Amino acid sequence: MEHPTHTQIIFADSVEEAKEKYLALGIKPDHDPNPRVEVIKVTEEEDVDLDQDFNLFGEVSVGPDVMEKIRTDAERAYVVYYMEKH
Repeated sequence: MEHPTHTQIIFADSVEEAKEKYLALGIKPDHDPNPRVEVIKVTEEEDVDLDQDFNLFGEVSVGPDVMEKIRTDAERAYVVYYMEKH
């Protein structure tokens, strides 16, 4: 079974740039030596309402503090996280 870990909000101009910035943070996975990196562009998620304090991006639910950060530049915001096998 896979679980999301180490979620970050990354501001970038493309999926590739967001993934590169995430990996450059040097975050180590918890359990999986080869986790999948999920990169989700905030404005491309179907059921997202930027005015709400809680939203679901892929496998990750975010709250008010994260939504506040996303709203600072929603057009360039990506939710990036590892999907690790446990």
